[in-house]
Amino acid sequence: MNRRSFLRSAAATASLALAKPVFGKSTASLSHKERVDRALAGQDLDRPPFTFYHHYKRPTPQLEAQDHLEFHRTYHTDIVKVMNDFDYPKSKTGKWYELKAMDSPFPDQLSTLKIVRDGLNGDAYYIDTIYGPYMTAMIIFQAEPQFAKLGDSEETKDETIRALQDFQKANPDGWHTALEAITQSTLNHIRHIKDIGASGALVSVFNGESKFGSVADYERFSRPYDKRVFDALADTKLTVLHLHYLERPYISQFLDFHAPVVQYSVKTSGIPISEIRKAYSQPIAGGVDEIDYDKLTTSEIRKQWMEARQQAGSKYIAAPGCSVPNDSTPAALARFPRSLGI
Repeated sequence: MNRRSFLRSAAATASLALAKPVFGKSTASLSHKERVDRALAGQDLDRPPFTFYHHYKRPTPQLEAQDHLEFHRTYHTDIVKVMNDFDYPKSKTGKWYELKAMDSPFPDQLSTLKIVRDGLNGDAYYIDTIYGPYMTAMIIFQAEPQFAKLGDSEETKDETIRALQDFQKANPDGWHTALEAITQSTLNHIRHIKDIGASGALVSVFNGESKFGSVADYERFSRPYDKRVFDALADTKLTVLHLHYLERPYISQFLDFHAPVVQYSVKTSGIPISEIRKAYSQPIAGGVDEIDYDKLTTSEIRKQWMEARQQAGSKYIAAPGCSVPNDSTPAALARFPRSLGI
């Protein structure tokens, strides 16, 4: 079954919604945008806004955009997060770190955003997906022949991370050359997504965990570049600080990042949302288990986001900690909106 048929077949499953509204009001009383606006302001609403997503990895902007639009229409997401599965251009010099700034490293993603914008016709806010400069550098680095030939196991990933740490310390000039080019290219890309009309971007900060280096390493090798990206998005409505990995010693590193929303994984970090709420005043997205999502019942999903909202308060967006499995069935995907009474 192709992706289009897959999503269409989900419509019948998604229609098996709970009749009971979450907070005693009709779930049809607010539009997607109104619901998001009220959550950002911490106001009363009929239910929390929600979003979730997975990768499509389609070869063209047209197919990528089509899948995003059908997913939104099938599952009635309040925010459309547009995945970016297009590759950052590699160095042409033979040295991975000899990169040059470019107008946008993702022209196909810009095309995808335009098609999504036109297809939504104002129905919901949409945001881009941006990998932080460290994560982009790591992706380029792990494509080097000595790592690419080893496959995609956890052992290979760990070996790549250690090798990247060694490179940072042995060749800091090369590292900063790469990060500067990636960051400037990202800033150029951000100007384009603003012109298109995106309400911001989910920016994935990948290395807030000790296996990627110490807090001091983060401050030296990554933080200045990450902050420039968030500074460029400071005037957007829905930019998300996505802490892909997070350990407690790193929490304070992001307090001055200009991000209207914070998202992280309760599942992988083990950090309760109540603890993040003490540090961050902005809306928090997350609470739903993205790792074992397919195993969750509708009631379990509902329990997870309701507990998360209780800890986060009214400034809350129901969401998984990251993308759900790409092979999730229509039945599994439909449980999330159904848990919200949709």
